[in-house]
Formats: sequence, C-alpha cells, structure tokens
Amino acid sequence: MPDILPDCTHGVRGYVADYLDSLTTLLGQLDPDAIARVVDVLYDCWERGARLVLCGNGGSASTASHLVCDLSKNIYLEGGKPFEVVALTDSPAVLLAWGNDTSFDNVFAGQARTWVRQGDVFLAISGSGNSPNVLEAVSVAKEIGAITIGLCGYSGGKLAESVDYALTARRDNMQQVEDVHMILGHILFSALRDRIKGLIS
Repeated sequence: MPDILPDCTHGVRGYVADYLDSLTTLLGQLDPDAIARVVDVLYDCWERGARLVLCGNGGSASTASHLVCDLSKNIYLEGGKPFEVVALTDSPAVLLAWGNDTSFDNVFAGQARTWVRQGDVFLAISGSGNSPNVLEAVSVAKEIGAITIGLCGYSGGKLAESVDYALTARRDNMQQVEDVHMILGHILFSALRDRIKGLIS
C-alpha cells in the first residue's frame, strides 16, 4: 500500500494521532491465518529440536537479535525445553570479516552455510524485501533444505517471492514496517509460548 504520511499541518499531537491511526490500519490488514501458519512452523521446529536462524539489516538486525532473546530464553524458562535460536547479526567480527574478505552481500550467506542444517527454519527480515545480503542467505538456506520465512515490507519484494512463508507489512514507510515486524515477532513468540504451555491449540 502507498505511503500514508501523518498530516504535518495539525501540530505534533495531530501528527502523533495520525501515525497511530495509520499503524492501527496497517496492523488490521495482517492475515491471522498466515501468522498462525508461521506459529505452526516454529512449534514444529522447536518440537523436532531443529534450529531457528534469523538475519536482517539495520533496524531489522536489532529485531532479529531481540527475537533471539525472547525465543531462546523464554521458551526454555516457560516451556522446559531449549529452543536453539541464533541470529547471524550478532557477531560484528564475523560480519566484518565476510564483508571485507568477500562482499557485503555475503555477510549472512557465509554464516548460513555454517549454522543452517537441513530441516531447520530460516527467518529473514527485510523492510524493503530486496536486501541483497538477506536474499543471498535465503538462497543458501533453501539450497541446504531449510524452511524459509520472510518478514517483509513495502510490496514484499523479492523476499516475499522466494520464501515458503511471507508476512508482509504493506506500506512504503520503513519505520511503520519495522514497527509491525517487531509486533509480529512478539505475536509469534507469545503464541508459540502459549501453545507449548497448552493454553492454545
């Protein structure tokens, strides 16, 4: 969906109200069935003892790291069984080594060859849906035989076309796309936790 900018003519309060209204509309456009399918994939990954690997650039890198914290610590504490979760964003030394010695397009793909195994789940985050290094990593994950998930923005981009499961915040506004991705991450974590605890089926 096209970018809907808050109205700057109504002062700060009006701007904030417009931003919140716009974000509420965007959240309302998400497909609960598509989100539930991703929860199923994550539950199956945890139940099988498979690994979940994440990546993303910039703000999306922070989202990936945040979700590792939620999923690795809290799923164990509340579910009693570890969930092996790793973000390819979390070692600056490794990222810089791959970027310097090859190219920035390989900073995640190179690591994916180490961490991703057949049957694992690979979750890629890209606001534009077209980040070359994210797409390269997805390609490697698919080659290995992983199940792929994309958190996308804008029109979904190449990422939405290449993954097995895509959740797309359809707005040409990077900040609101990143807002939605963080909320999606918390929904996925919370639903997974509560399913493991038997609170939902």
